[in-house]
Order: sequence, then structure tokens, then C-alpha cells
Amino acid sequence: MWQAATTEEKLTKLRGLVDDLYRYALGDAVNAVIATLEAHQPTDESESQSKQAILAACRAHPNILNANCEVGHITGSGLVVDPVRKRVLLNFHVKLQKWLQFGGHAEYETEPWRVALRETQEESSLPDLQFYPVAATPVLLDVDAHPIPQRKHTPAHYHYDLRYLLITHQPELARASDESGEIRWLGFDEIHTLPLEPSMLRIIGKAERLIADYGG
Repeated sequence: MWQAATTEEKLTKLRGLVDDLYRYALGDAVNAVIATLEAHQPTDESESQSKQAILAACRAHPNILNANCEVGHITGSGLVVDPVRKRVLLNFHVKLQKWLQFGGHAEYETEPWRVALRETQEESSLPDLQFYPVAATPVLLDVDAHPIPQRKHTPAHYHYDLRYLLITHQPELARASDESGEIRWLGFDEIHTLPLEPSMLRIIGKAERLIADYGG
């Protein structure tokens, strides 16, 4: 049967086998992401559309947690807030030329919140980051599906970003990484001084509301 199959039939069979391996290795982790997304309540139409796009991708691609999923993959990011001074830390992403929160791809993690924590620690140098609000499992703050342009040998694809709120009590230790051209603390009343995308304004607004009565 195998020898008689066409090249296309062989490739289809091999793709199916690889998908089965991903389902075996990562199926529980992907299902956990799906459950988290299903429980999340978007705050506007854009976020609602992102939620549905990420759910569809999770159900269609068993390797969605891996950057080798070429159509798009799950990323994790963290918005850092100084809850005492009521300000947010943003970084200027050199490759994308945008002011953003910190975040990136999974390396070995299967839980997006772990990706968000590691990436934010690496990119901000802050040693004391904690998820907020405090919960047994970090609470999802926001979701956003956004296109990433083609770059060198990497085709255009989507980042299906799961976003979390992180607080620090040592804001003076923040340092930019190689990927950040600049990092900047901004008070919640100053965020309109930067050209931020609507999804950034949305998550900063969520963070401001969450820590409005912070007393930690």
C-alpha cells in the first residue's frame, strides 16, 4: 500500500501521523488552553473575534503551542504594573517598531502563563514579578490574535496571544533587553502620549481598573 501510494498520499499520511504525535504529547495542554479561553469574557468586539480565532486555531492545529505551527501559534505575554505608583511598564519592540507589553514564544512550557512570566522576566530584568490578581492559576487578562509579517525565512503568520497582568514592587530594577530599544514607565494618565494600538489601550484599561483599589 505504501509503495503504491502517490507522493501526495504519502505526505498526507505523514502529516496525520505527526498530528497524532502532537495530540498525544500536547493534547491535554491544548485542551487546558481551550478551557481557559472558553471561560474568558471579552470586553469588546475585537477581543471577542480574537477569542474565536484562537479557539478555532487550537481545535484545528494540535501543534498550536509550538512555533513550528506555521499558520500561527500561541504566545504568552505580561503587562507589568507598579501598583503603588499606578503606572505601567512598556517596551519598544525593535522588530515590530511598536510599544508593547513583554512576551513571546513558548520554549519548553505548555502553559501560556509560564511563557508570559519567563519572557517578561527576561525582557524587563524584574526579579519579583507576581501575577495579579492572586489565584491558584494565573487569571487571563486579555487575548489578541494579530498578524506577524514575513521576515527572512519566516512566513507571515499569526500570534495568538494570551495576556496576563504582572505586578512589581521593585520598579527601579527594570532594564531593557536586547529586543527592547527602550522601556518606559508611564502613569495611567500618560498612556496617550505614546502611539499605542487599540488592543494595548484595552489591556492597560483593564489593568488600571483591576489595581484601582490595590492595597498590597
